[in-house]
Amino acid sequence: MILKIRKEHLEEIFKFARECYPIEACGILVGKVEAMEKIVSRVYHTKNVLASPSAYRIDPIEMLKIFEEAEVSGLDVLGFYHSHPFWDSFWSEVDEEKGKLWVGYSYLIVSLTTGKANSYVKCYKGVEREELVILS
Repeated sequence: MILKIRKEHLEEIFKFARECYPIEACGILVGKVEAMEKIVSRVYHTKNVLASPSAYRIDPIEMLKIFEEAEVSGLDVLGFYHSHPFWDSFWSEVDEEKGKLWVGYSYLIVSLTTGKANSYVKCYKGVEREELVILS
């Protein structure tokens, strides 16, 4: 799979992550799946109810509203994003625990220390690095 995101959306995610620092920022990616590509058209910033610098949990009521809005708009929830305020944008053990129930969804991770972003997709037998394409 390939996750495609516009540069302005990625910049918006980094901006939100800096605003949330030192807490992990989190949110939901919405768009369309076309062939083997997930194309992000909306980014939703959400509250990290854990208020933690090393873990996140999206407010379930906020999550439900976003899932409903996506459905009404004819869009798909493609996945989630979160920041790593103090680490690189790698898939962690905490991410593995969170991803267990969300097979097939993308996980975009942005690092405030390196300025890098990586995307992963949760599979039944673990996680795979997903190609990330930044559109202008």
